[in-house]
Amino acid sequence: MAKIPILDDLLIKATSGQDPKYGRLAMKIYLRVFLLVFGKAFPYLLKGLWNALKGNSEERKKAFLGGTKVWAEDAIYVTKSEVKVFNEINPPEKGHFIFLNHVNEMDFPYDCLVMRKPYLANQVIKKTLFAYWWMLAMGSQVFDNSKARTIAISVRNLIKGLKETSYIVYPEGRNTYTEEIQPIKKGMIKIAFEENIPIYLALKSGVASYQKVQSGNKIGYLGVGYFYPKDFATYSALQDAIQAAMEKAKKELDALTAGMLNPKP
Repeated sequence: MAKIPILDDLLIKATSGQDPKYGRLAMKIYLRVFLLVFGKAFPYLLKGLWNALKGNSEERKKAFLGGTKVWAEDAIYVTKSEVKVFNEINPPEKGHFIFLNHVNEMDFPYDCLVMRKPYLANQVIKKTLFAYWWMLAMGSQVFDNSKARTIAISVRNLIKGLKETSYIVYPEGRNTYTEEIQPIKKGMIKIAFEENIPIYLALKSGVASYQKVQSGNKIGYLGVGYFYPKDFATYSALQDAIQAAMEKAKKELDALTAGMLNPKP
């Protein structure tokens, strides 16, 4: 993608000061969604729309979830990257939060590929245009925490949605642009505790490498385990336990992912 100074300035701002080369890569990956929708992912689009017309929301979501694999495979192809899952990751079908660490804009296609679940996202996701529309079609929800009223509505929608699926949640609450686990926000933890929503924890490593090098990247995933709110006296105790587990398991995963870069002879 050609260098355009004004665009680069906007990309630097949008990615919290990252190198514009990374910003151009992220923009390219998201703009390619439009091409994929009317290309390799078109059969999934037709199947999803057909089931939407029939009122079959479950099959509609399955079709659009299937289409996200095309996006992930395209991102892997464009960046000449490798994604490896180091243990069995089987996200619960419904009724759970699926906690993942959040790194940058390159998260979404790979998380879709490995987890195969919709998102519980904040308002920022609306900026991704076609990707946002596709994510809604596959059953994702936008959690609006701007006002007390919208929070109440979002919680009701969440509880209703959990009867049919599980949601990917980023407990750090933002793009961190680092491989280091950041303090997790209390919002989703508190909701999980108060509504007794079990949490499945998984982690990824290597995504921050795109901020320095845009091709030949190695991405690793690791399933960590379950956390049940009923096992904790307070939501802060649950929060502390998950924070500690994320930090400990991330070190293990980083070592495994580093082994992908330097394989043993």
